[in-house]
Amino acid sequence: KQNNVDRGDTAIQPDNVAATEKANNDAAAAAAPNNKREEFKVGPNKATFVTLLAGGASGFLGGLVAIRGPPLIFYFLHPPRPVKFNKNTQRATATTITFFNVGMRQAFYLYNTFAVPGQIGYRKEEWRLYLCVVVVSLAGAMVGNKIFAMLKDSKDTIRAILSVFLLLSATGLLFSAFRG
Repeated sequence: KQNNVDRGDTAIQPDNVAATEKANNDAAAAAAPNNKREEFKVGPNKATFVTLLAGGASGFLGGLVAIRGPPLIFYFLHPPRPVKFNKNTQRATATTITFFNVGMRQAFYLYNTFAVPGQIGYRKEEWRLYLCVVVVSLAGAMVGNKIFAMLKDSKDTIRAILSVFLLLSATGLLFSAFRG
């Protein structure tokens, strides 16, 4: 017994929907042979490797010197093929990588604070600093959201903003290295 799905005047069998869509896609691809479209495949490939490398480098630098941004900025300026970002996918990818980097660091600090006293972790006397970080981070996120909403999906504008932040990070690191 086959169930028919009503689509206006015609009835399409569910088993044939996928075959019909595949045939339509194949016909479109054959009609435009010069318009070859690369698709991102999940699994071991160069794009996945570069993405994991950027996230790992960001986490490593975040744990080592608390500066996790430069590898991510470089990744977004030069994404591996066939990865392409618009402003929404770029934001989602950056948020995911940052969430896991910060989450792991917080888990480490919380563990060291309560399970291994005297190690790297939170200190009670610095609660005002932690509160300021939370408030300023939330304010920065709100301002960033407003600016994000005003930006059109312009790769050039986003690349320029990322380049400025990468330059600021590099300049700050250079000054701190030579200052001693």
